[in-house]
Amino acid sequence: MYLDAVMRLSALGVTLSSAPSSPDDMLLKFAIDKVTNRINNQTNLTMIPTGLNEIAIDMVVGEFLLTKKAMGLLDIETLNFEVVAKQVQDGDTNVVFAVEANRTPEAQFEAFISYLQHSNTDFLKYRVLTW
Repeated sequence: MYLDAVMRLSALGVTLSSAPSSPDDMLLKFAIDKVTNRINNQTNLTMIPTGLNEIAIDMVVGEFLLTKKAMGLLDIETLNFEVVAKQVQDGDTNVVFAVEANRTPEAQFEAFISYLQHSNTDFLKYRVLTW
């Protein structure tokens, strides 16, 4: 899961320190442990099911970014939240996406973190009963 989270972070434009004992490395490993324990506690399983792998990676990335921001180690001004398309037209069909032009980087960051942190309802399919 570590390499998947690193690849997801790099795809989002977040660079990690390459030093073996860097704060980024330790924060990412802690986020992985925290998310793994949360999912295992919610599902009563000992391993994360394959169907929750991508959700777990998103949760790890969200936890990592939120922790870095809280510690003052992340400059959200440098993150790119530009919308790819505001309007799409195909033939006579025209779709305009509702995009708020006045959103601050802080608000966009909070919305993205909310998207990455999945609710417990994503785990319902995988829950097992324990006695």
